[in-house]
Amino acid sequence: MENELIKLQIFDESDFNQLIAAIPDARFLLQWSGPKYTYPLDVSQLKDTLSKTNGEQPSFKVLKAIHSNTLETVGHIQLMNINYSAASCVLGRVLIFPEFRGKGFGKAMVKLAVKNAFENIGLYEITLNVFDFNETAIGIYRSIAFIDYEFKKDVRNFLNESWNVIKMKLNKDQWLYRGKC
Repeated sequence: MENELIKLQIFDESDFNQLIAAIPDARFLLQWSGPKYTYPLDVSQLKDTLSKTNGEQPSFKVLKAIHSNTLETVGHIQLMNINYSAASCVLGRVLIFPEFRGKGFGKAMVKLAVKNAFENIGLYEITLNVFDFNETAIGIYRSIAFIDYEFKKDVRNFLNESWNVIKMKLNKDQWLYRGKC
């Protein structure tokens, strides 16, 4: 099973340099993180994000994916804006490091993050935003049972480009019905 490829662990300061090194330019950073981070990504911005992971009900879970056999870090993912009373969160900042792409790690990582949100945190709904040109990510999300619920045109601009966003969601009932995908 693909989930056995990896396990999720807490992302911490020892992981900063690898993540920073994986962000080659401002366009990639905007695609990966939206406008919350500014280029170049740095330790200060990541520390600010980690500060949201503290407490009994943190608003963020910042995770890394570890290859089960080699113990190498293959990627990064976040559960953001966790709202415990509404039982919801936003899935985002999903990144598989370049040398590990095309090997099933992305889908496995997203599936484990979804499982964590529903089974361990007790959430009911996960939403996400993905740029419409990111066909690989869209395919992964749809294969896990995320459904499109809104299309927003010209949401982000980068230089002379205008980017559209697909908003997607998955609730626990859909996930269970589809066999935990």
